[in-house]
Amino acid sequence: MLVTKKCNLSFKECVEKLKKVIKDNGAEVFTIIDHDENAKKVGLTLGPTVVIYFGNPRVGTLLMIENREMAYELPLRVVVWEENGNVIIGYKKPSGLGKEYGITRNVDILRKMDEFMANVINGI
Repeated sequence: MLVTKKCNLSFKECVEKLKKVIKDNGAEVFTIIDHDENAKKVGLTLGPTVVIYFGNPRVGTLLMIENREMAYELPLRVVVWEENGNVIIGYKKPSGLGKEYGITRNVDILRKMDEFMANVINGI
């Protein structure tokens, strides 16, 4: 289940601000998938929708060492979309993903990742 928050910035401003806040909090933005652009390539209309993939390999690797299946969920990501004039940010809590994959030795890391995600979203 996604944690969501309405953003009072324009779609483009929200995405740019998220990238900056992610970097300012010590993570690397790896890539951005533009689902609207991809939809247009096949003649469909979606509306502004991107997923920003980011993280810190030093942290994520520790979770993958404990359970390699966590690699499916990493790097971290946020989705940003515009709907009915509202810009929405959504993400999954890392601690919830950790529970799903049976992470027990690195619970402190997951808590810190939850805090990181909250700091990123609250920084908007």
